[in-house]
Amino acid sequence: MELRHLRYFIAVAETLNFRRAAERLHLAQPALSAQIKSLEQHLGVKLLERTTRTVRLTQAGAVFLDDTKRIMADAAQAEQRAKRAGQGIVGTLRIGFVSPTATSWLADTLRRFHQKFPGVQLSLFDLTSTEQLHQLRGGELDAGFLRPPIEFPELAHKFIEESKQVLALPANHRLAQKRRIEWKDFDGEGLVMMHPSRQHRYYDTFLDACTRAGAKPHPAQYAHDIQTKLWLISAGFGLAPTSSTFMETKRPGLEFRPLPSGLPLVQTVLAWRKADDSPVLNQFLAGFKTVAVATAENPV
Repeated sequence: MELRHLRYFIAVAETLNFRRAAERLHLAQPALSAQIKSLEQHLGVKLLERTTRTVRLTQAGAVFLDDTKRIMADAAQAEQRAKRAGQGIVGTLRIGFVSPTATSWLADTLRRFHQKFPGVQLSLFDLTSTEQLHQLRGGELDAGFLRPPIEFPELAHKFIEESKQVLALPANHRLAQKRRIEWKDFDGEGLVMMHPSRQHRYYDTFLDACTRAGAKPHPAQYAHDIQTKLWLISAGFGLAPTSSTFMETKRPGLEFRPLPSGLPLVQTVLAWRKADDSPVLNQFLAGFKTVAVATAENPV
């Protein structure tokens, strides 16, 4: 049984006239009669009572008509959804992001995309860069806002923004009172760091600068997410470099200070699988442009 058989039956059942139904379907009447007979044989029930003058539905035919109309409506809807999905108008997009990128800029960008493509369901996941890379490669994410480097040839990426690193420290810490912090000031200081499995080499440039100045800070506490990290710092467990985007964070006991010069800007990139030809993903990627540099005075 094919959809065309259902369409033929609906035409006959609605007109109760084989000639008019054949005209509607642009078929020869004998061909239509043969198709209806074939359908009845397939189902094993009689759908229509025929005389030389009249055609009427049997009880089975009346029940079958209701079901076939619903099936045809569902098929038409499925066809439209498939076409819309092929255009990137409907579907699901799974997006990862590192916490520092969860700014008003990203919120505005996602909101504009949702307004333009309301049929696309956005699923957002707060993940480290390492976790995003793993899930992108495994097909569990479609796109991710994360920190470079990206060392997997199957992944593509585009630059989104870059921000300065600043120092997050307890409000009563001795360095919070200094007018100008130098790299040697970090000697012996305890650092609140993301767990090694979640760092993605974020602290490398900071630690290298300390080493060049002869300073030896040490890990004092590890956190598994950025909000816990900031809470531990505010509670006096240590200090840490962090993105200037977090300067918008207001937490009792937490202060931010400029770091000494010499650190590169922290980049954010948007990454995705090169082989992913999803129309929804292509619509999403097309909407992204480079963002301004975030500074202490202008946190993006």
